Amino acid sequence: MKVKRYKNGNITIQRITPMKELSLEEQNLLVAIAWHVPDMELFGEQGCAGNYDMYQYFYNAYTDKKYMVLLSEQEKFEQGKVIKLYAQDMTDEDNIELMVNQI
Repeated sequence: MKVKRYKNGNITIQRITPMKELSLEEQNLLVAIAWHVPDMELFGEQGCAGNYDMYQYFYNAYTDKKYMVLLSEQEKFEQGKVIKLYAQDMTDEDNIELMVNQI
């Protein structure tokens, strides 16, 4: 996987290895993000993004930001396209949830 961090906190991930050579777990975008982006972990629960898509948040301890990944990005990931993760500031509610889950 090719991972790049930007000064503004954004992150990109791209699959450069053919899908056939990846483990079944790594073929999933969410697992690839959790495994290959340092300090990245699942955050919160999956949610509905409109009528046709779902999302999952990740938290990155290095940037102290959260990132929303649409599950529809899986198709782009399989094609080897760059997936952009946009940094979002943590809200007070997010920080409370993070503290509660770490206890």
